[in-house]
Amino acid sequence: MLLAVWLDFGGPAAKEKKQAEAYCLLVGSCFNEKGFSLPGVTILVEPRSEVGQKATKKKRELVSSPRGEFAVRLPAGKSTWLVTANKKGYRPMEKTVEFANDERQDVIFNMEPLRETK
Repeated sequence: MLLAVWLDFGGPAAKEKKQAEAYCLLVGSCFNEKGFSLPGVTILVEPRSEVGQKATKKKRELVSSPRGEFAVRLPAGKSTWLVTANKKGYRPMEKTVEFANDERQDVIFNMEPLRETK
């Protein structure tokens, strides 16, 4: 019993626990033309590599919440990402986001409806 308590509070097993990995956090919100939250927007996050470099990071796809919000963890370090927002009936939008290290970047998409042609 005493041994189990010792391992939980700083014994050798406690030192083996991994430290949390650093990451970048991309957080965003989507709004309609009236300024209300827009749920169900498909968000595509793609890495941008410099000319001549092979892309080593994976793209991610997610959907905005009922409150029009989204968040995704990305690898820490200097990187550039293309963020695309798309929803049926709205004009697609793109923004480029740059990270210098393990930081948070916020993005806002004010989605514009497609105009119907008659």
